[in-house]
Amino acid sequence: MEKVQDLLRQAFVQETQAAADLVVETLEAEPTRSVLHRSAASLAIDCGEFQVAERLITRALSGNPPAEIAAEFKDLFVQINLPEYFERRGLHFDLQRLTLSDIA
Repeated sequence: MEKVQDLLRQAFVQETQAAADLVVETLEAEPTRSVLHRSAASLAIDCGEFQVAERLITRALSGNPPAEIAAEFKDLFVQINLPEYFERRGLHFDLQRLTLSDIA
């Protein structure tokens, strides 16, 4: 498991530094710019680097990402912030066990 975490962190660093950072100012490089940022943000979340993930999401959304990818960034942002939001309000639940009922 330690080797997996190490490889995941290496991928995160490489994706962030070598990919997303290289195209951050190239707004006309869509959808490549958004895809690289989405990948880097996802890896940041997997590594527990939530502030870095938020920065990547914000940078990506400040450009002109395709609507589908923009929606994925918003989902990632909620994934990062929802547990803390509920915790600040004294609500505790297991997100892994949370299910929604089918409302007809």
